[in-house]
Amino acid sequence: MTGPMESQLSTLAAVVRTDLINLDGVTRFTPNRRFATVYSEGSPSDTIFFVESGLVKVYKRGADNKEIIIQIVAAGELFGEQALGTEPSRTIAAEVLQEGIIYVIPRDIFLRVCETRPDLWREISTLLTVRKGQLEKKIELLCLHDVEYRILYYMAELAGTFGARPNGAEYCIPLSQGELASLIGATRETTSTTLNSLARRGIIRLGRRQLIVPSIDGLLAAAHQRAHAANS
Repeated sequence: MTGPMESQLSTLAAVVRTDLINLDGVTRFTPNRRFATVYSEGSPSDTIFFVESGLVKVYKRGADNKEIIIQIVAAGELFGEQALGTEPSRTIAAEVLQEGIIYVIPRDIFLRVCETRPDLWREISTLLTVRKGQLEKKIELLCLHDVEYRILYYMAELAGTFGARPNGAEYCIPLSQGELASLIGATRETTSTTLNSLARRGIIRLGRRQLIVPSIDGLLAAAHQRAHAANS
């Protein structure tokens, strides 16, 4: 469940750091609080963003104010790639989940660099392929798997993204239970009930605005058992 995406995007991050973020016209955004708006639905789609540190959630909010998180963007990743298309306005929104440093790259600067670096287009193609695969997986999880399996899947993914704590003994995922519910497409109540069940079984631990994973292998084993039970 973890690993390939990081290696696929590492080259793109290196190119962005080397050839883009220090150009005139690229600005540095340092949000100092959670939930700071990066862009809103309906705002101009004319910039691309690079996360140097921190976390960003990209999400859609429905008419009933219910939120679904489309993706969580970690350090070393681009987002806002819709600016490379033809839509003049954003159809989704982005907010800060964890304070850090975000570079704002105007579309014309990005495209100008791409003209001199054809390999950058290849990396963007890889990014779009990865994002397409993530959305396809989200649809599969929503349609074919229950809430417990979806929690186990995403927590294994996120633990791999955020890495171990300094003592190497456990992984901390800096999300609230409500944010996890928005990510997996479940209600807050069902997500909380399922998390408490997993905590009682020792598969995870619950903290304040964080989810703690003692072992990714334990998560993967529990996910395998859940999928096997569902297919029996």
